[in-house]
This record gives sequence, C-alpha cells and structure tokens, in this order.
Amino acid sequence: MTDASDIRNSACGAVRKNPLLGDLLSTADREFLVGQGRVIVEDAGAVLCRQHQHDTRVFIILDGSVEVTEEVQGRTITIRTLHTGELFGEIAALFMMPRIATVTVTRPSVFLEIPGSALEQLVERLPKVRDAVFMRYRERMLQAALLAVPGFTALPEDVLQAISSQASLVTFRKGDVIFKEGEQGDALYVINYGIARIYVTHDGKVQKVATARLGDFLGERSLLTGAPLAASAEALTQVEVVRVEREEFLRFMQDYPEVWDSFDVLSHERYEQLKEMRPLPV
Repeated sequence: MTDASDIRNSACGAVRKNPLLGDLLSTADREFLVGQGRVIVEDAGAVLCRQHQHDTRVFIILDGSVEVTEEVQGRTITIRTLHTGELFGEIAALFMMPRIATVTVTRPSVFLEIPGSALEQLVERLPKVRDAVFMRYRERMLQAALLAVPGFTALPEDVLQAISSQASLVTFRKGDVIFKEGEQGDALYVINYGIARIYVTHDGKVQKVATARLGDFLGERSLLTGAPLAASAEALTQVEVVRVEREEFLRFMQDYPEVWDSFDVLSHERYEQLKEMRPLPV
C-alpha cells in the first residue's frame, strides 16, 4: 500500500467492516476518522498498547494481527487475537482510563493510528458510538476477569462468552460489605478492580485472614457445597467484581465436570488454609 488513495480506501474499508463501528458510521464519519489518522507499519514483537499506561491513541488493523494479553498476579493471560479490520484502544480513549491490556504485534502489520480526540469528537455527535464502546468494554472486562480464574482458562471462547453474557459487573464503594460470613452464598465473585479484605468474626472481634485483589475469586465453596459462607468480604478501596449468579454457575459446573473438579480441589485447599491460618490483626 504505497499510493495515498489506496491507503485511504483501504482504511475506509477497514472502518466500514469493523464490527464495532461499521454499522454506526456514515461514509462522511468514516472519512473523518481516516483523515485524522496516520498509517504506521510495525514488525512482529512491537508493543502498541501497554497495560496500565495512559495513552489515548486508537488503532485499526489495516493488514496483520495482534495479540491482546493481560497481567494478573504475575501471570500473562491471552485474551484474544485481533486481525485485519478490527479496532483497539478505544476504551482508554473514550473513558480516559489506563490501558486495560497489552497489545503486541504478532507479524509485520499495517495500522491506522487515530488520535483519541478524533474519536471523542465523533462520539459527541454520535452518542450511540459511546454506547457501543461501553458494551464492548463490559464484554472485555467480563471475559478477561473470568479468564483469570483457574479452570476457566482452557475453555473454548464460545463457552466463555456464554458465561460472560450471563454475568454482571458490580461496583462496591470503599467500606461496602460484598458478602457476610454465615450467609448462604448466592454468586461467584471475581475481583476485576480494587482490593477487598476477607475476615472472620471471632469472639465478637473482627479478624482479617486474607486480602483479595485482581483475579481472585470468592464465594465458590458455598456454591459447591451448600455450606454457609466461611468468611466475610469488605471493599478496602472501590472494588469492581464480576458476579456470576448461583444458578448460572451451578448449571455451568454440571455441563463441565472437569471445571467442577478443578474448583472443588481449589475450594477445599482454600478452606483448609482458612481453618489453619492464624488470624491476622486488623
């Protein structure tokens, strides 16, 4: 792609075929985005987005592919691979938040790099684009959080999508109780953002036993065994969790007994550790 008109036509075509923007933008809107961007060529191994960085550039793949990964508690989790015509970087651009994942070029590729301000201008005229980006953010957050849970990582993408479609993102403010010891568990919780304190009440005193962070899951033992929750969880900061309702979780477990076995082993180990752990002072 050396001729300027060929590049422009290819870029407009990529925007038109994009699953997020294609049906929402007019020809004039697509030409506006392309006119604001610049074409860049990157070799395999180049990092275009880095998790937690503040960067508002948006990219459309004109030719090539990238791998999207997330670091969770020292593990690198592959979220998805994106190919020609797909968009990335839009969430950080529109919501003014750090990058939620790292994007690495997997083979020599060509991209249209668009300033975040250009997409923001478009959104001001077309609120439906912001709504579409928010739904995409929700989908990505749910799937990324579930992939961090042992037992879910080997699941086919369509199965993971089916679970995430039934899950919800729930936010707790600092000091909110996520669930209470002794109650019947009603959902699986996966920490997507923030820090929670896990504690028990002993002789009328609150005793901390653990801290839950990004990628940690909570409440599974009560769901698997029917026993009351063995501890309480409180948000130490603002906390966002992925919540999978009890009925949906158990239905999924029945369909995938190997995942049930994995959760059962982990749940038993965690419960034994909880019983043996010396409570830490609050």
